[in-house]
Amino acid sequence: MFPWQELIRLSVGGVVAAFFEPIFWMIIALVGFQYWKLQKSQLRMFGVCGFSLTQQIALAICLGSIGGIVGTFLLTLVGINVDQLGLAYIWPVAILLMMVNMRFLCFAYAGGVVALSKVLFGWPSVDVSQVLVLVAVLHITESILIAISGIYGSMPIVLQRKNGQLVGAFNLQNFWPLPLLLMSAVAVPELNVPEGVLGMPDWWPLLPVQGVLPEGNIWMYAMVSVVAALGYTDIAVASSPQMRRRKSALHLGLYSIVLLALALLSVHYKWLQAVAAMVSFLGHEMLIQIDSRQELEGLPRYVPPAKGLMVLDTVVDTPAQKAGLKSGDILLKLHNLTINTKEQLAEAIFLAPPVFLVEIMRNERKIEKKVKFSQNHKMLGVMLVPEGNELYYVQLTEDKFWLWEKVKNVWGKNHKSD
Repeated sequence: MFPWQELIRLSVGGVVAAFFEPIFWMIIALVGFQYWKLQKSQLRMFGVCGFSLTQQIALAICLGSIGGIVGTFLLTLVGINVDQLGLAYIWPVAILLMMVNMRFLCFAYAGGVVALSKVLFGWPSVDVSQVLVLVAVLHITESILIAISGIYGSMPIVLQRKNGQLVGAFNLQNFWPLPLLLMSAVAVPELNVPEGVLGMPDWWPLLPVQGVLPEGNIWMYAMVSVVAALGYTDIAVASSPQMRRRKSALHLGLYSIVLLALALLSVHYKWLQAVAAMVSFLGHEMLIQIDSRQELEGLPRYVPPAKGLMVLDTVVDTPAQKAGLKSGDILLKLHNLTINTKEQLAEAIFLAPPVFLVEIMRNERKIEKKVKFSQNHKMLGVMLVPEGNELYYVQLTEDKFWLWEKVKNVWGKNHKSD
């Protein structure tokens, strides 16, 4: 019988132990720096910030810890062995791929390339199945974290589309510290097995150790603490942040399950190793390209309505947020004053009493919300969709390959000098 409870307890203990590791707090500092940069960008575009930096960091720690428990449980369930992952090869390849394009800094690409190199050329010395299982489990964990993140890490932006139109959108960015426990296989004389060893069923591990076991010895696994990090970057233009995350999580989860199945099957059917390696990076790239094209070329969601003013987002701890106003709501009236322009909104706020009603349109239904100014400060706390004349906005650029662009620039300069 599989020791589910003991394994969960071990996973939780590994996460708690990571809180005492300096590298864990170094990653937290990097996470905080990324959110600080997002906060500065939002202040530049809207003059206000829609989220609390402290809250973002706390949520990153909380969700990252959940991801660490899930990841540790799945990796232990399949019996992955850190000694056969070839991390010393995967990381340099990931850095080289990052020089081609920043989004290639992902184990789906680096792990797939290293695994395919092993299949085709017999180098480097890694276990292909183990590498691809690691890629699959990390992406399963990421898909779960994306799904449960909600609107956390959703930053409203003014986006310029390819046709020059300025629309409201959300820059979705999450960063999670991921405390993991990985197993390292050790050959131990059968007569010297220490007490307190966790007993596992006969079918375990699904990934057998690739090595020669000395006679009279058995494989035992020691747990090694590793702190990793996961990141998610996306954009919501045609969808709400919640819808976009659910779609991304679903597609990434399906990709990860297919890759995991192929990787486990490749233990017994070696010809599947090349297939699984190509699915790792080609499947991931296809997923990004299809999802991004559909989102960016779809009908934009956050554009000025025919009547009223649409809310792009609300500011944390303001009357609008406390009253339950949400992204996508259309402000129709404030204190019985019709609102169709920003100037009319400003005038209505100035004339409104401390407590007043706001009439909004939500999902094609008119509803009223009671709003109360805080400490006699007449600020509603909404960020509105762009009207088209904004000075600060985000412009999407083509997906350029950095190293190739660098080579072209150098070649162009040399050609001119000749």
